[in-house]
Amino acid sequence: MMVVSLALAAVLGGPLLDGSKMDESLAAALAAGRQVPVFVMMENQFIPPKAFDAWAAKSIDGDRLALRKQVVAELKSRARETTTVAHKALGDGADVRPAWIVNGFSAVVDAGQAQSLAERDDVMYLYPAGALPPTRQSGTTPDIKIPSDRKQPTDVPWNVVKIGAKRVHDELKITGKGSVVAMFEAGVHIDNDGLRGSVWVNKGEVPNNGKDDDHNGYVDDRYGWDFARMSPDVRGPAGRGSNHGTMTSGIVAGWSPTKAIAIAPDAKIMPVSAGGLYGTMLAFQYAIENGADVVNMSYSIPDLGDTRGLWRLMAEHATAAGLVLISGAGNFQQSQQVPVQIRIPEGIPCVICAGGVDENDEVPRFCSLGPVEWASVKFYSDYPMPKGLVKPDVCGFPGAGYPVIDPTKDAGLIDPNDRVRGNSFSGPHISGIVAMMFQADPHLTSMKVKQILEQTARDIAPPGKDDRTGAGLTDAYKAVKKALSLSRQ
Repeated sequence: MMVVSLALAAVLGGPLLDGSKMDESLAAALAAGRQVPVFVMMENQFIPPKAFDAWAAKSIDGDRLALRKQVVAELKSRARETTTVAHKALGDGADVRPAWIVNGFSAVVDAGQAQSLAERDDVMYLYPAGALPPTRQSGTTPDIKIPSDRKQPTDVPWNVVKIGAKRVHDELKITGKGSVVAMFEAGVHIDNDGLRGSVWVNKGEVPNNGKDDDHNGYVDDRYGWDFARMSPDVRGPAGRGSNHGTMTSGIVAGWSPTKAIAIAPDAKIMPVSAGGLYGTMLAFQYAIENGADVVNMSYSIPDLGDTRGLWRLMAEHATAAGLVLISGAGNFQQSQQVPVQIRIPEGIPCVICAGGVDENDEVPRFCSLGPVEWASVKFYSDYPMPKGLVKPDVCGFPGAGYPVIDPTKDAGLIDPNDRVRGNSFSGPHISGIVAMMFQADPHLTSMKVKQILEQTARDIAPPGKDDRTGAGLTDAYKAVKKALSLSRQ
């Protein structure tokens, strides 16, 4: 770190930079004379680093919907003060991008501005922000026709049966109605007939009139928002990314005329393309303010260094605000050594990490294993190896073997499916189950949901929660039955 600080001092012609307040890779980039996008994290955080466990223990039996209002009000109160600080520090003409899910802001700064920010007592740390979303909104959205009724077929694939979802539908008459699952994906084919009846609709927005009808800051966001491109067209760029999002969304709430493929057929999906770090912050804020209950994150980011801590704080605040965060464990068992097989966001303690087993309860060779190390991450420094943080938390079915929506065919299926696989598809199984739990009791806190999922999972050897299968295979029937027993509706 001293080498970086000396280099930066040479650029500035001033004293050594306080290395405790700036990510090393960021300092190196600034020392090279570049302007760099940063995220400036302020000291005044609602739940400071390492304080979430205590807050969660105190709040776990509270009312999620009431907590959402309280937590969002607290987060926004701190952020209002920060916007003023940012403009004072960088000038009124600076492109300051505020956030409230973590109290701070993004901006493009040079070395002098970075040092000035680092010297402030109210600034905790400067992180590299990566590419920022465009400032200009553009694009249109397809105005899809939502079918009034979609009769579910009687042919139910084995994964829906074995995870207990069919039993929930048949015996408890719960299908996820009223729940919203935000799909953080590169794109979703919402105009595919297998999904058009499942898409969340922003009823306050008139599609393609070029106006922000509901005054939420986004023009024509009828069916969600693409924060990577700042566009209402949530289908994303054509190709593999949007195909992936279409298949994961179908597991949660898709439809086919031939097979009942969905875990929660009456839940709604909210397509949101998060993009990079700052785009993800905006995506979380959008999901919360537009009533999402669950966030499915079927992606895995490596090599974040200390920035993992910023992602963790963001996830903790989102969880406190009533979102259940779910992410597949990853597919890196054969390519990465423990403890880096399970990455971000799935490696964050409050995020439900979905591992995978096949139809015979065996862990496929590609599925990532724990534990996860946090001892090296600034502001947290917990879960040291070799024990680390036990991950995954629970298991779903990564495939192959069960049908998924064919993105290239309207309401078609890839069936037989002998190639589509990965823990990207384990996560949506859990997301669908949580959607049904929230139909049973929308007041359950996010922490309570995670606890119930682990307590009701069917343990798979070795006994107890372990780094291969977590607490075991998720049992939809037991989880939803438990939610019903606690219901405050």
